[in-house]
Amino acid sequence: MSTIPEKIREFLQPITQQFDAYTVDVVVRGEHTSKVIEIYVDTDRGITLDECSQISRSLSEKLDETDLITGRYRLEVSSPGVESPLKLKRQYLKNVGRMCKVKYVVNGKKLIQEGRLEDVTEEKITISNSGKRNEILFADINESYIIPQI
Repeated sequence: MSTIPEKIREFLQPITQQFDAYTVDVVVRGEHTSKVIEIYVDTDRGITLDECSQISRSLSEKLDETDLITGRYRLEVSSPGVESPLKLKRQYLKNVGRMCKVKYVVNGKKLIQEGRLEDVTEEKITISNSGKRNEILFADINESYIIPQI
C-alpha cells in the first residue's frame, strides 16, 4: 500500500512533466483533520511562481477528486529554496560551478567539505577548494547545500 507522499508523487508526475519540472520532495505534516502538504518542485532552468501556482491548482483538483486526503488540508507548492539541501543528482548538475557545503561519512568518520562543485557523475561529485579536488561518492553524502554568494 502506498503512503500519502508516495501517492502524491504519482499524481505529480504527469503534472510536473507539463512544465519540464520534477518533484524534489513531498512533505505531509499535521493532524489527521488538518494537514499541511508541502510540495517542492524545480526545473533545470529554475521554476517560476506562475508554474508553481499552476502545479498547485492541478494537484489540488486531483487530490479533491480522489479523496486521498480526508478532512481539511493546506497545499503549498514552491521551489526548494537555496537553504534547502540538495536531494537529487539533477539538482547537483544544475548547480555545477557554484559553491557548496557537503557533509559526508567515510569509514565511519564524519567530514565536511566546502568548495566549488566542479563535476557530477552517476556515482560522485567533485569539489575543488584552493586548487585541491576532492571526489565524494553520493553513497557517502548525508547533506549538501549550495552556499549563496552575495
